[in-house]
Amino acid sequence: MLIEFSVSNYRSFLERQTFSMAAGPVRNRGALHALDTVHKSVPRLLRSAAIYGPNAAGKSNLVQAMWLFRDFVVNSAKQTQEGDEIIVSPFKLSIKSASEPSEFEAVFIENGTRYQYGFSVDGKRVHEEWLFAVPQGGRTQHWFERTYNKKKDCYDWYINPTLKGNRKVWKDSTRDNALLLSTALQLKSMSLREPFSWIKDRFRVLTTPERMLPFFSAHQCYEGQWKDKILRFLESSDLGITDIIVREKKLSQEEVPDGLSEELKKKMLDSEFLDVLTKHKDENGDDVQFSLDEESDGTNVLFSLAGPWLDVLENGLVLIVDELHNSLHPHILRFLIGLFHDREFNRNKAQLIFTSHDTSLMSGDFMGRDQFWFVEKNKGQASELTPLLDFKPRKGEALERGYQGGRYGALPKIKELA
Repeated sequence: MLIEFSVSNYRSFLERQTFSMAAGPVRNRGALHALDTVHKSVPRLLRSAAIYGPNAAGKSNLVQAMWLFRDFVVNSAKQTQEGDEIIVSPFKLSIKSASEPSEFEAVFIENGTRYQYGFSVDGKRVHEEWLFAVPQGGRTQHWFERTYNKKKDCYDWYINPTLKGNRKVWKDSTRDNALLLSTALQLKSMSLREPFSWIKDRFRVLTTPERMLPFFSAHQCYEGQWKDKILRFLESSDLGITDIIVREKKLSQEEVPDGLSEELKKKMLDSEFLDVLTKHKDENGDDVQFSLDEESDGTNVLFSLAGPWLDVLENGLVLIVDELHNSLHPHILRFLIGLFHDREFNRNKAQLIFTSHDTSLMSGDFMGRDQFWFVEKNKGQASELTPLLDFKPRKGEALERGYQGGRYGALPKIKELA
């Protein structure tokens, strides 16, 4: 379960900004959608949270920061070589920050242990990396830390001697442009497997859903084990789909995009792809097949989301989605979020974090006051994160009206054309 994520000096974020999934006081509606933990410091975590703000405020940059955090942990040791550039973008509107490292940190709970892991990097090297752990009912343990010493041009290291494994090999094998956590796992470290595996397997970040490809859902249907679940998911969304057919197919010459090299064209023509067809009933009750290309954008988004959505709920993962509202009716959006709120459907403590412009989610009691966050830029054009609770909304306050009326900020400042 994710407790919080922090980022600084990355893209539009300058000062450290922290997004938290900690639930507010029990009186808030969000408490009904909260997950119990085993830690007194954070007894309840939210099942879902929404992030709002105008275009270019930094919502997507926050999601991108989460994606980079996971990607660098998973791949820095195995997909880069000594001297390879680290692809990271500092805040560019400050001369000082443009030459300083970007920092990322996640605090999460896995199997009763609270972990705090983070790192700071620039284009050349990891400047800092740290990992702390708090077992259930125990004290904080300092597992490891590395800090680049600029004067000596080397790292100052600390690795807890209680960690099992060849700690010297971990240290000596960690390149300047790779993480110790990633390197140790490549060297089969069992001591660090749990925090690494949580980041790799339980922290899912999806880019804009309308740009998603249907491969995961198609594969799940093709294998057969998830087809019925995905079909029920689509039927619940009232799309008129009565069946899904997934088959292997080779592309024809006409289906290969123009502008590709002859080698790539040949590979595509020689490969087999999963082709998805849907079935609908015509006026006589007979089946009619459609390709996904013939379906609406919303249907394509829902099919692409279905596999990942059900996988996350089934396995109790954390899912982050940028612009979840795209191509989706507000009722469908509520259906998707509601699956995370449903205590029977979401038994394994899955969490959902999403950005949106759909303010209808603020109306009524579908979500609580502690489930809303806002992003907007300050006078220096740096993004800042603010929870709705900081505005101390009254009990029963019309949140959507308050937001649209400017009470919470994070609205576009539109100027008249000259």
